[in-house]
Amino acid sequence: MNQEQEVTGPGIVVLSSSLQVLHMNWRAMALLNQLERTAQSIGMDRAVAAPLHQHCQDITEAMQARLAANNWEQFHQYRTIGDSYHTILLKGFGLPDRRGLPHSRILILLSPHTPASMPGISRRELPEEISENGHFGADSPRAIGM
Repeated sequence: MNQEQEVTGPGIVVLSSSLQVLHMNWRAMALLNQLERTAQSIGMDRAVAAPLHQHCQDITEAMQARLAANNWEQFHQYRTIGDSYHTILLKGFGLPDRRGLPHSRILILLSPHTPASMPGISRRELPEEISENGHFGADSPRAIGM
């Protein structure tokens, strides 16, 4: 991979089901560090770690339920983290393994995200379902038509 791809491509994080980081590329580190610096500059301590951890925990819980039902299909969940200045779209993929949860993996792709503006609607008026901290996934009520 050349340097240009490293700067513009997605950040990649691979985790075990116990949320141990198995791999993190430079782009992921740069995006997360940028958010963390912004959060610290406005007085928020460790603002990034908690939402990223929660997203991974949600994926792990969904994976546990799928494994219990003998469903080994890959699935995904989306979430955004950050603030109005720096937002990152997290595309989380659950990769269940037939051997069980200890062998399953979580893949997170991180990319800068600029929320689309809606004419006449401020971001504070958006429903929670589509707010910057909402998440959608293959298992979400919205994704399955509820």
